[in-house]
Amino acid sequence: MSHSLVRRLWPALVVLCGLFAAPASAQVVISQVYGGGGNSGAPYTNDYVELFNSGSTPASLSGLSVQYTSATGTGNFGANTGLIVVLPAATLDPGAYFLVGLAGGTNGVALPTPDATGTINMAGAAGKVALVNSTVSLGCNGSSTPCDASQQALIVDLVGFGNANFFEGAGAAPTLSNTLAAFRDADGCTDTNDNAADFAALAPAPRNGSALPNPCDGGGTLFLSIGNTSAAEGNSGTTPFFFTISLNQPAGEDGASVDWATADGTATVADDDYIPGSGTVTFAEGQSSVTISVDVVGDDTTEPDETFFVNLTNPVGAEIFVAQGVGTILNDDVATVAIHAIQGSGQISPYDGLQVATTGIVTGRKNNGFFIQTPDGQDDGDPATSEGLFVFTSSTPPAAAEVGSLVLVQGTVTEYVPAADPHQLPLTEIVNATVTQLSTGHPLPTPVVLTVDMPTAEGGLDQLEHLEGMRVTIPSATVVAPTGGNTNETQATATSNGRFAVVVTGTARPMREPGIQVPDPDPLGSTATNIPRWDYNPETIAVNSTTIGAPTANLAAGCTITDGTLTGPLDYTFRRFVIYPEGELASDCSNAAPTPATLPTPDHATFATYNLERFFDTVSNPGTSEPVLTAAALERRLNKASIGIRDYLHAPDILGVTETENQSVLQALADRINADAIANGQPDPGYVAYLEEGLDVGGIDVGFLVKAGEVAAGVARVEVLSVEQVGADAVLQNPNGSTSVLNDRPPLVLDAVVNFADGRSVPVTTIVVHQRSLSGVADDTGGSSGWSSTGERVRAKRQAQADYLATLVNDMQDADPARKIVVLGDFNAFEFNDGYVDAMGTVTGLPSADDETAVEGDGADLVEPNLFNLTLMAAAEDRYSFVFDYQAQTLDHVLVNEAILASPLVTGLDISHARINADFPEVARNDADTPTRLSDHDPTMLLMRIAAVAFADISVEVEALEAEVVAGETMEFGAIVANAGTDDATFPGVGLVLDAELADVLVSAPEGWDCDAPDIAGGNTTVACATDTLAAGGEAVFALVATAPESRIGGTVTLAAAATSQTEDPDEANNAASTSVNVIEDPVSAIPELFNAVPVTGLSGAEGGEVVYRIELPAGATMLRLMSYGGSGDVTLYASRGEIPTTADYDARSLRPGNNETITITAPQPGTWYVKLVGVRAFANVSLRGNFNP
Repeated sequence: MSHSLVRRLWPALVVLCGLFAAPASAQVVISQVYGGGGNSGAPYTNDYVELFNSGSTPASLSGLSVQYTSATGTGNFGANTGLIVVLPAATLDPGAYFLVGLAGGTNGVALPTPDATGTINMAGAAGKVALVNSTVSLGCNGSSTPCDASQQALIVDLVGFGNANFFEGAGAAPTLSNTLAAFRDADGCTDTNDNAADFAALAPAPRNGSALPNPCDGGGTLFLSIGNTSAAEGNSGTTPFFFTISLNQPAGEDGASVDWATADGTATVADDDYIPGSGTVTFAEGQSSVTISVDVVGDDTTEPDETFFVNLTNPVGAEIFVAQGVGTILNDDVATVAIHAIQGSGQISPYDGLQVATTGIVTGRKNNGFFIQTPDGQDDGDPATSEGLFVFTSSTPPAAAEVGSLVLVQGTVTEYVPAADPHQLPLTEIVNATVTQLSTGHPLPTPVVLTVDMPTAEGGLDQLEHLEGMRVTIPSATVVAPTGGNTNETQATATSNGRFAVVVTGTARPMREPGIQVPDPDPLGSTATNIPRWDYNPETIAVNSTTIGAPTANLAAGCTITDGTLTGPLDYTFRRFVIYPEGELASDCSNAAPTPATLPTPDHATFATYNLERFFDTVSNPGTSEPVLTAAALERRLNKASIGIRDYLHAPDILGVTETENQSVLQALADRINADAIANGQPDPGYVAYLEEGLDVGGIDVGFLVKAGEVAAGVARVEVLSVEQVGADAVLQNPNGSTSVLNDRPPLVLDAVVNFADGRSVPVTTIVVHQRSLSGVADDTGGSSGWSSTGERVRAKRQAQADYLATLVNDMQDADPARKIVVLGDFNAFEFNDGYVDAMGTVTGLPSADDETAVEGDGADLVEPNLFNLTLMAAAEDRYSFVFDYQAQTLDHVLVNEAILASPLVTGLDISHARINADFPEVARNDADTPTRLSDHDPTMLLMRIAAVAFADISVEVEALEAEVVAGETMEFGAIVANAGTDDATFPGVGLVLDAELADVLVSAPEGWDCDAPDIAGGNTTVACATDTLAAGGEAVFALVATAPESRIGGTVTLAAAATSQTEDPDEANNAASTSVNVIEDPVSAIPELFNAVPVTGLSGAEGGEVVYRIELPAGATMLRLMSYGGSGDVTLYASRGEIPTTADYDARSLRPGNNETITITAPQPGTWYVKLVGVRAFANVSLRGNFNP
């Protein structure tokens, strides 16, 4: 059918299928696209686009242009002169090709002469190319700027390749590379308007207007061509050289014929170089090729390569397109240099830059060269020299370089270092080579066995230099980085690239280490003197499973490659030694299954961070460069995310997410998880999404999924108090005085309370962050806005973001030291100093010294108290959430502050990862029913153990030892604090308050209790006592003593006690008690004194009335006489020493009737004597007198 663009499927967020038509006469199509020109390993120096007339009539290119834009960016087709090539007014005959040469580099050979040229610099892996019926920009890109109907009508042909988000049909053309071009099938004739179906990725083979036409309908002129050939001449006898004479299409019913004849070149018949020949070849109906042969005469003369010709003449039924074939006689009589001599014993070949000839057995073929190795038994026995060598051909190696063949290679030795990476170690190879096959069917040289002793972590990057190019084998290899690939975001699918990394089994998994990787220099302009260095883990060996033809191996980290099947040539590329397997790999992946994070207990509150890797929806948002997912793609991603969050993260209470497009798609994920949980018999988490739009040009933001399901009636598991975006207005100050956005994805702050069914709760502030990536951190080029380089700007921005976050947390802690803070997310930084910026050190309050990073003026401590990075709690081999460049590393962290670490509510912290992404091959993305490879990050979870609910029934009892105390004498109190509960009381305390200011109070506390000094103020005396624990059923007895104050005579002194603890108390009514002491006057001082020989008169009283006096007898006094007399009535006298007598208890009494009473004690004891006058009847005006002899 004609190329009418009847139907296109382009994955925009709103429109899944775009229907647009080109003119019905359109017949020029894009037949090849290549964007790797000039790059490392490229066969050609320039990018190109090849056009082809697939129609049956001539087609003009007048008014047409080739336009380009990036695969997923926001730029439009042909937006500037570097993205458009206006085509000349050329006319293409049916089946003719047209080559448009584009931008290039230094590697590879020149293109065939282009028919038109331009400066478009295409990406090597992915992009979008349109043939447009206009000479100006199309003005759209099919995604962020959709193409309207008028723009669609101008598109003559469209090719989206790699992860392009605009293409014909159901999918894009394959991902390309420096060695792969997109080829339209059937040499350009296949056109189903589906890029995925119409194109294949093959070695580039550009065709220009001089190429043999290929009419798609089989009509048109028959053209005859003859091909070239070459072979070794041999040392004797003759060797047939085969030439193919072909038609561009099968011969018709009349057939065709042409004469041929040999002709001398540098090889001549006269010199007996070849045997001349001639003849006529005839093509029967339907036949398109015929092979002829010319015999070449072998000799053992050393001479240059020679050529002869076969010419075509006298065609019948066809026209001659290529009239002459060249036969090249490859001289195999040359002086050769052994491979080990070429390699030498160091990194640089002693033959670098020289032309050499060498021989070896072909051990493997790449798409741009092949490996040769010395046959067994011919090595030099020197372990320092390699017996293998790579021969670079830039394109598919010649047929002579067949695996198992002994070949002669002649070319120039070079030490290859890619222009894009001048710090890479060199690879010794031969370039500009001619290859002569000497013999076939040889066994391959025995591979060298790699062991745990070679390579090692300490051995250096070049430790396998002595095996470069040789066959090696690893009997058992453990995968440490999974098979990578390419992602089609629109379809949420992936294709494998077959590349992964291993170590020899028994070697510890390599992990990212502190510092700048060797051998990279310090960044341009850096003056730091103590930047740490990382050895790049030389024990890591890369594997590219498909390079030399073995099946693709999609393996997870942890798989073991067994049975010695990891055998093949050892190459060196992208700073790694790499093995190319020769056959299918046997593997054991029983230790490589996805594993969930630690299962929380009912006592845990859980916080997690999950980078969802560009979690977009099906809606196109103008102004952003996001992919627009198909409905099926979004469904796949929602299902994988739901499985991972429910079954492998155990539905955390608070989940901080990064790389999410908007609130809508995050809530869609929340709804999906909730529904799936119910459908699978799990508790409904009741997730609610929170997200604030940020400033990221790619449209990704940070957000939260918060578990709102109830744990009790009316009580949500997480009560949200506030959600606030911070830092959106912060700017980066550029050296030229301008500013730019600092926080492209501003932090989001969630204040919430996590509740438990038993009444426990813990308030926590959670901050989710997504900091600036490491991309460009070491780039010494491209400075702008006053920055000397891109790298300087990136480093400054990363440091400024870390400063901002550290200050944010510090201000929170200053305002409320008890505020519990969790900071989590994708920090895009390691837990240590990477040598460029110590971002995590800055954020946690442990910055590296200024001379240990490339950022000048950093190293300030901005956080007090410090934050703690829980990544450091994990075992060393478990400290990773991401795998990059084959290295396990941590970019996702969870930090907690001192208020959490010191809180009695928090009894434990654990960190755990759900191993569902980083360790798994890229193609796991295609399986919707597993959680694996939704993202390239493993989620990380904090398990915060909250103290279990305990019950301690604290009670207090108090008592006074004497209810009445004479002022000036000692009051004694007791207090008992008891725990009648079922659990220990934590941090119990008791307050003892006497309602008088008592300077001499003493408190006796039981062992283990600490009492403060008495606080005497405000009319009270207060003592506080506390301890760590009061056991269930235990008690603590306190004693207090103090002197009864005279100021309280006639009143009381009261002790009040109240006890408490931090453990739940079911009965607080018994937590306080009080008791009082009555303070009385001293009875001695209250009784009037009767002085010697001094009477007391006028005593009166009723019947039974009493009058008491005391008389003080000094030592030696005698003859004590106590007398009453005068007045009226009847009284009796009673006397006692040391105490007041009673009518029943006395030392002496009078017995007379009436008022005149006498008591005489001849030899009284010294001291206080009391005399009591008691009325037998009422008495009045009685006198009382006491006499003694001093």
